[in-house]
Amino acid sequence: MTEGETVPDNSPNYGIQQSGGVSNVGNQAVGQNARATSHGLQFTASPATNELVAELMALLERHRAELPDEATEVAEELQDELESPEPDRGVIARVLERLNTMVKPVAPLVETVGELTKAVESFGG
Repeated sequence: MTEGETVPDNSPNYGIQQSGGVSNVGNQAVGQNARATSHGLQFTASPATNELVAELMALLERHRAELPDEATEVAEELQDELESPEPDRGVIARVLERLNTMVKPVAPLVETVGELTKAVESFGG
């Protein structure tokens, strides 16, 4: 369409509009008969990610009294997924989200979980 043209009311709109915020899209399809297929997003942990997990575990131990009891269990779930032969990036992202909520009272933990989240999101897999 050229500038100034409008879409007729009876025309289907397959566009995507977003105003502000952040959008993380794994698979997306737009339009008539469009398909988005996923064969599982996978992630391979880097040495830097492993170092961040070690830092996370040490901080959890240091700040145990300030955190819910299950924070360590969730961190261990994250560690297990990262160490699995085929880590699932979606599982990792969900565990990091849960963990982020639990560690909010402790700034160093929020920072470490944030760095782990960035590492997962930036890694192509």
